[in-house]
Amino acid sequence: MDFGDQVSRLARAHQLGAALSADMQAWGVSTPYGVRASIAEDRLSWELRLQVSQSPSLADWGFRFGEAVNHLRAALDNLIVAIARQSGVTDEKQLKGLVFPICGTLKEWKSRQRALSCLPDWCREALEQVQPFQRPEHGGTLDGDLLLILRDLDNSTKHHLQVKPDLAPQSIQHTPRVEFETEEGAAASVPPDAEVIVGPFEDGAVLLRYRTKGRIKSIKGQYNITAQVQAVSPDGRPHGVTDLLAALWEYTRIIMGHMMGAADQAERRSGA
Repeated sequence: MDFGDQVSRLARAHQLGAALSADMQAWGVSTPYGVRASIAEDRLSWELRLQVSQSPSLADWGFRFGEAVNHLRAALDNLIVAIARQSGVTDEKQLKGLVFPICGTLKEWKSRQRALSCLPDWCREALEQVQPFQRPEHGGTLDGDLLLILRDLDNSTKHHLQVKPDLAPQSIQHTPRVEFETEEGAAASVPPDAEVIVGPFEDGAVLLRYRTKGRIKSIKGQYNITAQVQAVSPDGRPHGVTDLLAALWEYTRIIMGHMMGAADQAERRSGA
């Protein structure tokens, strides 16, 4: 069978992902952000604030991420249509309604059988083998299933996709040196009362806040902030954009290989 169009879509998604990763890395190494420590007017607290000198191209990155996801989903959908055509299905209305099923439950899979009835038996069997609902039966879990993530992201990119640089608390490394006005104030401020704040990635955003019992004379220190560009999936979970896209591409490639292998076996059996 000829699967040239599906392979080209997979290649296009890979190209988009590589270009997106390169652009994100270029932004990161340009030192586009830093931090600034400031003491409160009453000198009983201090904050570490983000300084952004060059904002990331979030709108463009989100668009390209969504385009890559759409190509991966389309590669699977078009694969099923190609199999149907080469199996003799000519009804364009029927072909137009065909999609690669991605089912999280057995009930959902059974509800798709009528739409898939035009496909050959070997194809339906191969499709069933890769369905997410099979995971729990083999000791797996639906949490993080890449086919379900691909389906949900593809649906969301048709409407709205959240892509943002997010700061995880563990990405903030700091070694502050606080000097107090009195020794009594320093002693009263142990242990430190610190708050880590994960907020929007924007100039002036508060990252850390320290409250003290004694008045602060000065604050010095070294700080290192690492930002990660994340896509927020429809269930609210954040994922690193480049890591997620690479995982989706690899899993889509595996699924397509499984279907193509089943097609080759069916052809050999029919020609025997």
